[in-house]
Amino acid sequence: MKPCIILRRGCRARGRMENKDRETWVGKNRLYLGEDNILYLTIFGEVDEKIETRINEATLKLMNMVEGKVNTLIDLNKAGKTSPGARKRQKEISEHEKVGRVALFGLHPVAKVIASFFMGLSKNKNMRFFKTKEEALAWLNE
Repeated sequence: MKPCIILRRGCRARGRMENKDRETWVGKNRLYLGEDNILYLTIFGEVDEKIETRINEATLKLMNMVEGKVNTLIDLNKAGKTSPGARKRQKEISEHEKVGRVALFGLHPVAKVIASFFMGLSKNKNMRFFKTKEEALAWLNE
């Protein structure tokens, strides 16, 4: 099988990936590595340390399918509270060498609070919060 080369932003896929290989679920939370090599993460409900650990494992598995850094789009519209242990795990993953830009978005009132915690904890300064998915994607694709 010949490897699939994606020319966008200098990333190259490590091999052909089936759509089923690009998507995983952790409880009600969906992770999907798009054809554009952006990791789409949809958070649903409350997140504790156990769930966040599983999300991080799934995140790294998907990111390792691509050479180089991976930008991430996080949908917080249906997110709930995040436990202190989960916030610690979020900090760890946000500073991983595979993580590029991180765009968070959501109009849900809790979304801005979650984003503030997430961005405030991390040393990764390539994170921004947006009201809409379209604004977030525009920034990731700059």
